[in-house]
Amino acid sequence: MRILIYLLACLMCFAHAQTPSEEFPHMAALAPGNKVVLYWKFNDTHITFELHGQTTGWVGVGLSPNGGMIDADIYVGWVKDGKANITDRMGLPDSQGFPPLDEKQNIELLDGSEADGWTRLKFRREIPACESTDLAITTDTTRVIYALGAEDPSGDDIVSADYHQVGLEKRGTRSLLILESNGDVTPPAGETYETFELLNGNLTVPQKDTYYNCRLFEFPTLSSKHHMVKIEPVIQAGNELHVHHILLYQCNRNVLQNSSTLLTNEECYTPNMPPDFINCNSVFHGWAIGGGTFHYPNHAGFPLGTEDSPRYVVMETHYDNPQIKSDIQDNSGLRITYTSQLRDYDAAVIEVGHSVSPYEHLIPPNAESFLSHGNCHHTCLKETMAYNNQDSIKIFGSFLHSHLLGREMTLRHFRGNKELPFIARDQSYDFNYQEAKIFSKEIEIKSGDSMQVVCNYNSKQRANFTTGGLGTQQEMCLSYVYYYPKIPLFKCLSNPTMASAYGYFGVTSYRFTASPSVHGTLNDILIMEPAELAGKRLDEVVTSTPWDETRADTFSAYLRDAKQQPRCETNIPLNMQPSSFYAERIVQPYVPPEKKCGGCVTLMANAALTVMTMMLGLFINVY
Repeated sequence: MRILIYLLACLMCFAHAQTPSEEFPHMAALAPGNKVVLYWKFNDTHITFELHGQTTGWVGVGLSPNGGMIDADIYVGWVKDGKANITDRMGLPDSQGFPPLDEKQNIELLDGSEADGWTRLKFRREIPACESTDLAITTDTTRVIYALGAEDPSGDDIVSADYHQVGLEKRGTRSLLILESNGDVTPPAGETYETFELLNGNLTVPQKDTYYNCRLFEFPTLSSKHHMVKIEPVIQAGNELHVHHILLYQCNRNVLQNSSTLLTNEECYTPNMPPDFINCNSVFHGWAIGGGTFHYPNHAGFPLGTEDSPRYVVMETHYDNPQIKSDIQDNSGLRITYTSQLRDYDAAVIEVGHSVSPYEHLIPPNAESFLSHGNCHHTCLKETMAYNNQDSIKIFGSFLHSHLLGREMTLRHFRGNKELPFIARDQSYDFNYQEAKIFSKEIEIKSGDSMQVVCNYNSKQRANFTTGGLGTQQEMCLSYVYYYPKIPLFKCLSNPTMASAYGYFGVTSYRFTASPSVHGTLNDILIMEPAELAGKRLDEVVTSTPWDETRADTFSAYLRDAKQQPRCETNIPLNMQPSSFYAERIVQPYVPPEKKCGGCVTLMANAALTVMTMMLGLFINVY
């Protein structure tokens, strides 16, 4: 739940809008100039929205699978002659006009008003999809579309002409995590706190539609161990629509090459970034628009002031500037709360997934769907748990991370050859909208369990091979797992062995012509055998292969089943780690249960049935 202080601060930014009817735990500004604001709350079965639009006409919001109107689940309402109206509509592929009404109105109007040039509509619906034209609300990233109309409909409903009057500045899309949990916000009794802030130093945002700013910080020096217990966004008033997401990366080294880079701003993902920035690539927090405060469980805290605690971090801030303004100055960032009163357990983060490598992480072009797999081998978990005399850890959150090609991500959980429920999943992954997710229920990982990250990439628009790497045009397939009690395991990754991966192309012998590096390319690899390929660079061979969906599927399955190399990064010796392994065949894959409506709100249908009941004198159960 968003903390009240942050919510009230944001409400001050929207002082020109109507005050929401209640204190909502979630809120997001959707339109430029904060002209459309969405508030929401949810329980196990229903979600309540309150939509504010700066218009005396109609206002609409929708849930879209792709960011457009096609196949979207759309809600449009207005206040006319003092009466509020809300409609449930569908975006059809062949619809050229205003989205037509759903056959069933699976929506309930709770309240509505119009004042001072603003329209406010409060309504609710069930979380599952109640008919084929509805979209279920899930924990996935959701594309939320919006639009504003200048006038109320002349009749009882809106016609196509009403929508065609809407300019581009009055409609658009935003990605949001709607079913977001922020953990237990009631702190343990008696704890006292200190805070420090990581802020962007009144950065002048460049005149670019999208800009990624990176800033290097040093954490405070503490004389004793403390626990970090909360990370909250600090968004400068007036910049709510420009600050899109914030990521925090832990640096791999505790010594800087150049101390003058501290508190400097650099454009992220560019070749001229200072080395001290490049060494910071382990995510341990993420926030995105609409999100709230990240609370550690009351029984666990992230250790600060210890030998292996973060010393230097890079904060990445994604700025949206669609109007290419030159006068945006921003001092947003994060506030970190910590305590000297240690909680029961040390929390930590494990990086799980596919090794970040330009030599082993291979994604062909021209594929609408290509799966990459990265495994956390059970021996890595088993040995590091045993070192601490533990037989399990508890996962309370995760952060899924890939780059521009990523479309879907899943963190899977295996016990032997049986798959347990997914740890985390996002079937609508959006690189431009990333946030750590706290689970409503902790997940136990036992000694001997394993995990796997599966990334689904769309490379249809790429002409060349994509490899793993740090840049946004390269790829990653990672999940950062938040858990306790802490074990001496920092990274639990895997990749196909190079010999296995290159065997797909008929390569039997090769050598490097440059020192292997995360910044390398497939051009660094010279093929030695077989004779017909000898002297060629691997890049030439893979790019000359004709790629289509069928070949991509075959290559994906080949890499999944190929010999794998585990990558366990720890500070203790591992006695049992295999030099290589094959992914275990899962005989019982997990199938998510289908969520069904428990009694959808269908206002028009219910009214008709009521009339029929009165006329026929029958008792009808409405489902």
